[in-house]
Amino acid sequence: MKLQQLRYFVAVYEQGSFSAAVDKVHATQSGLSMHVSQIEKRYDVSLFNRSSSGVTPTEVGRAFYKEAVKVLAAARVAEERLQSLSKTVVGHVHVGLMPTFTRAVLTAVLKRFSREYPEVRLSISESYSGILLQEVREGRLDFGVVPAFVDLDDSLISKRMGTDQECLVWSSGREIPRTKNGVVLGEVSPLRLVLPGAGNARRRRIENYLTANQINVTDLMELDTMHGTLDMVANSDWVTVLPGIMCLPDLDGGPRQVAPLADPPLVVDYMRIETRKRPLNAASQAFADILQEELNSALEIDPFSHE
Repeated sequence: MKLQQLRYFVAVYEQGSFSAAVDKVHATQSGLSMHVSQIEKRYDVSLFNRSSSGVTPTEVGRAFYKEAVKVLAAARVAEERLQSLSKTVVGHVHVGLMPTFTRAVLTAVLKRFSREYPEVRLSISESYSGILLQEVREGRLDFGVVPAFVDLDDSLISKRMGTDQECLVWSSGREIPRTKNGVVLGEVSPLRLVLPGAGNARRRRIENYLTANQINVTDLMELDTMHGTLDMVANSDWVTVLPGIMCLPDLDGGPRQVAPLADPPLVVDYMRIETRKRPLNAASQAFADILQEELNSALEIDPFSHE
């Protein structure tokens, strides 16, 4: 169990509702709900009785709260001690991320990093993998995050960060059949499909998946703007395929529905890339560590819209 989950649970317990706890922990209501639900599902317990007026703790919830606040207090003491022993980290960090990361993971990273390393100046560039590779190679970025299936030359080194699920995304106003594992595209086709342009690293893998599984695509639209793709899908009968972590803001209701591709699934691995000649400095490594921790938390969430 993660400290973040304990913080979220304690905030909801003390505020008496998910909506009231949002400002206290600087999270979204859907994020709070998902993390508390994860605890309940993992340990097969009910922590709160939920109603339209808010939540009240169960007996299990009350007992758990007493232990949770002890753990959080001990963690804070340990953190303050470690900060007092550490040297101040300073410098300028310039990182390149795909839109996949900037929509659902970046905000949590920025909040933590600015709080823990206030003396570090931070720059974030958003682009697709081909441009990020070039920027890292030429030394304009300290590191970048790209799909693991892109080709690297000898000037670059990589570190695997995690595996995500590719998901079908469609308008909430449309009914699409789902199984417990996700969406079987063969049962949904013919499709009107929005995909990134040919220069995007994921495009080729998605097309190979469609061909291998004989998925009928009647119309194909190329959009190399993620916000445009999300808006198009939300307001039409077009659908798209996106990585699960990008879809986290859509899991708890809204204009779009999300479910993993199933039978067979399609996954995407992420990796951090940097140059061999310039290892990460302390500031860049600190940002990379926080990014990895927040990504790990995001990947634990099942990318399946609530019905």
